[in-house]
Amino acid sequence: MIITTALANEIVARAMAIIHHNVNVIDHRGQIIASGERHRIGGQHEIAREVIRTGKRICIHNAAQAARFQNVHPGINHPIIYDDRVVMVVGISGNPAAISRYAELAVLTAELLVRQAAEMRETNWQQRLHDTLFCQYLEQGTAPAGQEALQRLGELGFVFDTPLMPVVVTVQAGQYPLSDILSTLLREFSQLSGVRDVILLGSNEILLLNTLAEPRETLLQAVEFVLSNQISHYHIGVGVQASSAPDIREAIRFARSVIDVGSKVQPQRQIYYFRDMAMLCLFRVLEDSYMVNFFINNIRQLLEHDSGDVLLDTLSSFIANNAEPGKTSLQLGIHRNTLTYRLQQIKKHIQLDPMVFTDLTQLAVSVHCYRRQYPRQSEWIDALS
Repeated sequence: MIITTALANEIVARAMAIIHHNVNVIDHRGQIIASGERHRIGGQHEIAREVIRTGKRICIHNAAQAARFQNVHPGINHPIIYDDRVVMVVGISGNPAAISRYAELAVLTAELLVRQAAEMRETNWQQRLHDTLFCQYLEQGTAPAGQEALQRLGELGFVFDTPLMPVVVTVQAGQYPLSDILSTLLREFSQLSGVRDVILLGSNEILLLNTLAEPRETLLQAVEFVLSNQISHYHIGVGVQASSAPDIREAIRFARSVIDVGSKVQPQRQIYYFRDMAMLCLFRVLEDSYMVNFFINNIRQLLEHDSGDVLLDTLSSFIANNAEPGKTSLQLGIHRNTLTYRLQQIKKHIQLDPMVFTDLTQLAVSVHCYRRQYPRQSEWIDALS
């Protein structure tokens, strides 16, 4: 185990708060890496090197004895052993006879902190493996690599034995170090009631798998509270309930897609529900499909006629008003007979009848695809989003 400077400084600070004597932490190479006497940091400690070699405590009883060695003061130098090797030396300055009781407290503090750091490192390593395997399963799915990752997850104790609701959180840190914020978020999310697993999906993306033990709104309020205390720019995508590995994989894709779509059509919001925005997500997929030109051509064909713009506006209004002739006529300021005539003209020009549900669905998709390529305010799209 390699002792970090941060851990060494923590040992010095905590030990000196207890014993009120100077404490040095010397690494496995004999270099002082933390000390209450800052000017000594970076120097080699000759006695500590001997402690590392022998694995035994060495006491320096007076100034005359200390003067024989490099960068050494009177005091007690004790090895901290982990996995049968000396990982560092704790030095406590002072007369060994007077400070022996205090030295034991400093040594105990160091041993506890080293053990905690090692346990945390092991936990973090297992969590990183867990996250890596989960991401591999998400990417590979039924492919051999995906199934191997799923099997290894099972060996680590990760099972899909209860219905789960995935929630994906994406964050933007701005001027703050994102790694520090992510560590805090991962820790606090894991402590929320109803959260079974917290998985880091990417450098700015976190997945929460929830057991539905808590009402959805209660959990999301808790998630927002954690986020708002750490960061201002974030989005939350809520998937659908799933109870098997393939379903979980699909539900996570839903949660990701609703953030992708929702952050574009309603950037002022921070929580997006797939069930509320499924149609917009479907349209988003369609925009990347080979079929998109087919639907756009329906509108282009309509616009080839002299009254095409009027017919397109009429169709958009008809869709926005849930295909209700009365509301559509009122919004457009026309007689219902005029509306009927225009709808018949649409049917005549492109062989799709707005009064037939399946045809109207195709027309709605056509208008959406056309407006995405040629933007213009569209009330029914706003209503959907």
